Amino acid sequence: MPFLKILIVLTVAAAPLLATLCFLMLYRKWQARDGRRSPIANKRIHGAGEQLRKRIDDHDERIIQGITSLVFIGPYLLAFWALLQIDLQHLRFGFKEVLLLVAFVAMTLWAASRIVVHGNRRRDALQGLRAELYTAQELNRLQAQGCVVFHDVPADGFNLDHVIIGPAGVYAVETKSFRKPRAADGKSQFKVTYDGVWLAFPNFRTDQPSQQARQQADWLRRHLQQALGQPIPVKPALALPGWWIDAPMIPKDGVRAFNPAGRGACFMAELRNEAPLEPATIALITQALALRYTPES
Repeated sequence: MPFLKILIVLTVAAAPLLATLCFLMLYRKWQARDGRRSPIANKRIHGAGEQLRKRIDDHDERIIQGITSLVFIGPYLLAFWALLQIDLQHLRFGFKEVLLLVAFVAMTLWAASRIVVHGNRRRDALQGLRAELYTAQELNRLQAQGCVVFHDVPADGFNLDHVIIGPAGVYAVETKSFRKPRAADGKSQFKVTYDGVWLAFPNFRTDQPSQQARQQADWLRRHLQQALGQPIPVKPALALPGWWIDAPMIPKDGVRAFNPAGRGACFMAELRNEAPLEPATIALITQALALRYTPES
């Protein structure tokens, strides 16, 4: 009987842990059910201090594991000891037990919903972060062509992903990341058609990214005019890392969509028919944007 009692107690104690592991496995499978993948999943992203960040993240994870163990080991062992003191032969399931069971189910459902909601948001945020880091890594190469590159510029209630300042003008670059659909016929799954407003992906269409890029460029143009007291043209651009962009001739005042890989961003450093920005003007614009990085931002 003591062995059977210990076995029952161990089963009851291990049940929440096993249920949690099963839930996490099912959640991972549910996340991967559509087969969509990041278009830059195999791209190497190395910013300053990348290896140190990985080490810090690893140490943070281990610290959280230790803190979690300290928080739960006491109550868990106490509950295990209390279960051993219960006489299973005289155990009755009454009103109090029903209340405890209802509370347990409610708290479990609440915790599961938090995991699902914030797990999905974290996945989307992580995908966006990787896209911005990859785009920033590629845009930084423009500095060798005489451009000044800003990232994550604080604006009024939002941030500008990237700003490029050079002799060819000022560009406000918005980065968007869209997962590839389930692989079917190869390269067509990487291709997006762009007409200057609408992006036609293999499985959906949207004009929100181009509209957002234009609005943010308009904000930057107004801000620079207010800060410098002179009109500064700002051109909107839309970075789609990992996608092959099929675009006809975009109007001169339209939003340019590009893949930042390789020489995809070099158009922002190339002079065409427009008059180049003077070095003094570039310096003033650079100073105006540098002032946006306040301690509060």
